[in-house]
Amino acid sequence: MRRASRFDVYRFWVAFGVVTILLGWCGHITAQIPRQIKILLESQQLLDQNRQAVQGGGSVIIRNGNVQPSGRLVAVERQTTVQRSNRIFTLVRDGGESILTVATRVPQQQFVFYRDWATGLGYLARDIVFRDVGTSLKVSAKILPDNQVLVRLTPRISYFANERAGIVDFTEAQTELIVANGQPVSVVGSTTKMHEVTRQMLGFADRASSSETSLIVTATVQ
Repeated sequence: MRRASRFDVYRFWVAFGVVTILLGWCGHITAQIPRQIKILLESQQLLDQNRQAVQGGGSVIIRNGNVQPSGRLVAVERQTTVQRSNRIFTLVRDGGESILTVATRVPQQQFVFYRDWATGLGYLARDIVFRDVGTSLKVSAKILPDNQVLVRLTPRISYFANERAGIVDFTEAQTELIVANGQPVSVVGSTTKMHEVTRQMLGFADRASSSETSLIVTATVQ
């Protein structure tokens, strides 16, 4: 067998050094890529429905050639529980933000609510009249130590008026919470509270007393 020359040994160590540098460089680049966080918002509603109905029954009895109708009415009350669930999610880079669209066009009767809020906070002039309004949430997320995630929800409206179009972020109405990675947290309930604007945006403002509604937030590091 041919003995390795000094040149072969030199070439081996040069190649080894280049590979080591490349591996370290790739590892550094990978470490610099921000991780993604999946933010899931799930609304759950339990609605009790009462239904009252009157059921009728009848028959015809023939006795000795005589026809005798017979009938009865029975009142029936039925109570059912309906569970409704809606889910929307977005992906956010660690330390970044994303826009989660809730509704592209809200009903006209809700225009006044958002216009009054924006006008009262000084975002809009009082003479602006909305023609169309869309709602969304600006979602910010940041990975914290101990496998936790900081989530910040900022309600936002986009509007079209006769004068112009624009976007309003209600920073005063932010909801901020710290959640464990992958663990659902109830926002509407005893765990934490949510601002009135966000409640209205997600449809929790006008609920019947017979229903129970909750919003579950889950932040999962990808």
